[in-house]
Amino acid sequence: MPLNELNQINIASWAENPNVSTEISRVIEKASWAKSPFTAFTGRGQDRGIRTYQVKDSQPYRPRLKAQLTGDGVKGNADFDTNFDNLEILSQTIYPQVIGNSLKSPIKQYSKIEMIDFVKESVDSLTDWIADKRDRFFSTALLNDLSNIVVCDGGGEGFKDVSSEENTQNASKKIAKGDVCNVKALRRAIFMARSGLNYKNKDAFPIKPIRSTSHSVGGISVENHSYIILLDTYQANQLKNDPDWITMQKIGIRGEKNNLFTGLIGIIDECPVIDMGVWTRLQVGLINSEISDSEFKAHIDAQNFSKLTPPSSYADNQPVSMGYLIGASALVMAGSDSVSFYIDEAQDAGRKIICGCDRLMAISKARFESNEGFLSPYSNTDFAVIGIASSKE
Repeated sequence: MPLNELNQINIASWAENPNVSTEISRVIEKASWAKSPFTAFTGRGQDRGIRTYQVKDSQPYRPRLKAQLTGDGVKGNADFDTNFDNLEILSQTIYPQVIGNSLKSPIKQYSKIEMIDFVKESVDSLTDWIADKRDRFFSTALLNDLSNIVVCDGGGEGFKDVSSEENTQNASKKIAKGDVCNVKALRRAIFMARSGLNYKNKDAFPIKPIRSTSHSVGGISVENHSYIILLDTYQANQLKNDPDWITMQKIGIRGEKNNLFTGLIGIIDECPVIDMGVWTRLQVGLINSEISDSEFKAHIDAQNFSKLTPPSSYADNQPVSMGYLIGASALVMAGSDSVSFYIDEAQDAGRKIICGCDRLMAISKARFESNEGFLSPYSNTDFAVIGIASSKE
């Protein structure tokens, strides 16, 4: 947390100057994204992995996205009205809510300098808290109710045939010891994303890639579009031990086109692979099946999902790690542009100070419904997420 920016704010004048809380809010917002592993692919554009929408209140919000035109069009002298296409507007309803936290100073008569120190320390801790809370919402949303999946296999194919399974939870339960993350499984996920296949080997829809960064080649600006593969640390270490991965990274270009990303461990078929860490009480990371269902439910807003699938529903006898291939608009986040920060010293006859912050926020996986009255391949399906299940070992 860049506390040096707080030194530029006259915290002592907060009671007379309402802009002090506004400036502190700006510092918290900036710092909360600084170390987040999700920052690199978050933004307003529809080519971002996490697409953000600004809302001003807690009323239900309907993010909208246009689907790709799929009609044949017309040829030659044919009139347009002989073959109109369908402009399919996809949407879903999400419900923003206010989340917040606060700290109260101990019983003590504060001098001016002590009050400033307490505010600074509170800003530091509250920044970490609100970043942790937001990023955990991202992780739980990715795991919940997956509609597409690749299940790793320790055998020659690298991935299991799960086409006969009723849902992704049953598919993931086929994981056994030795079914570690590998290059063939990741390539299967990339192939499914590009060709538009689901885990049942049926046609779905191609996933749009993310615009990761621009770079210059011979003075020409080139945009790099790719999927992003997110792995937990167990999966990342398994991948590093795959002989195919070791060979690929010897001849590949590590990070040159994707230096925007943090935690990059390599590139496979132009798709950056990122170690997102493991979820613990002290750090945000990806969820595995050994994370308790109660902890999962404490970090997901159930009203933004029609169905909840906690971690235990993806595993049978063997613990399961879950990574993801994501494309554009994989997650949606609606809310305020920044946090709100509050200082109140009128506590316990003026002997205590309360510092708090909150923000309006809704986070969900993009799962759009068609409003056009016809059956859409997008309906009730993750828009840009494929799970990658492997043995947690």
